[in-house]
Amino acid sequence: MACPSQDKCSLRKSVGMTAALRVWESFYCDGSHNRCERQKLYASDRKVPDRLLPNGRLVDASEGMGTPQSRTEKAA
Repeated sequence: MACPSQDKCSLRKSVGMTAALRVWESFYCDGSHNRCERQKLYASDRKVPDRLLPNGRLVDASEGMGTPQSRTEKAA
């Protein structure tokens, strides 16, 4: 079953590499969307940061796709 928030999700803007996007979509969007941090925020009517990946990490904007950072690493 596909994710109910897939039509409004901006994950495609966050992930520039097609191969990486397919991995995220196959695991979260087409599979375990109940584990997706983006979906959890959408479901609770909260703003979803464009840089937030489904696993809860943030894409480092200064490096494009770069190395994802966890929320705690970003706060430090």
